[in-house]
Amino acid sequence: MEYQVKMVYEQADVAALVRTLDYRRRPDRNTRRAMKIAGPIFGVLLIAVAASVIAGTVSIGAFVPATFVSILISAATLLGGVALIRRGDTRGMERRSWKKYPNKGMTVTYTFFDDHFEEEDEASGLSKFQYISIRTANEDEGHFFLFATNNAGHMLRKDSFVVGDPETFAAFIQKKSAVRMDPVEA
Repeated sequence: MEYQVKMVYEQADVAALVRTLDYRRRPDRNTRRAMKIAGPIFGVLLIAVAASVIAGTVSIGAFVPATFVSILISAATLLGGVALIRRGDTRGMERRSWKKYPNKGMTVTYTFFDDHFEEEDEASGLSKFQYISIRTANEDEGHFFLFATNNAGHMLRKDSFVVGDPETFAAFIQKKSAVRMDPVEA
C-alpha cells in the first residue's frame, strides 16, 4: 500500500467538486466570469420577453392556433431564462448537489497500491480500478480529483491521508497513470 485516504464527504467537498467541474467545462477564467455575469442577465431578459408576450397574448383574448404557438414558444423561452439564471448560480448548484448527494455521513476509503487503486464504502462495497482508467486529474488547495473513462470521479481530501503524504501524491498519480495533476484556478 502506497497511499490511503479515509474520509466522510462534507458539503464543502461537494461544493469543491462542483467548482472543479465548472472549471473543467470552461478553464479560461474570463469565460467563467462572463458566463456567471451574462447567463443571469440573459436569463432575466428572456423571462421578461416571454412574460410580456404571454401577457400580451392573454390580454388580447383571441385564442387561435397562432397565439397558442406563441404562448408555447414563450413558455419555452421562460424556461430557458430560468435555466440560465440557475446555471449562473454556483452556490445554488453547490447546495442542490449536496442535497442530492446520497452518501452523506458514509466513510469512503481509497487505497492506492503499486498496480491499482480501490474505493470502498458501505453502500457500494469494494471497487477496483486500474491507473490507466484515470483520464484527467485536477487539484485545488484541499482536494485531488481523479476523473476516469466512464465519467466517474474520485475526490480525495488532502487532510484525510492516513498513509502517504499528499505532497507526493500528484507525482505518484502522474507516474502511474501518465496524467498530470492540473491545478484548478479560482
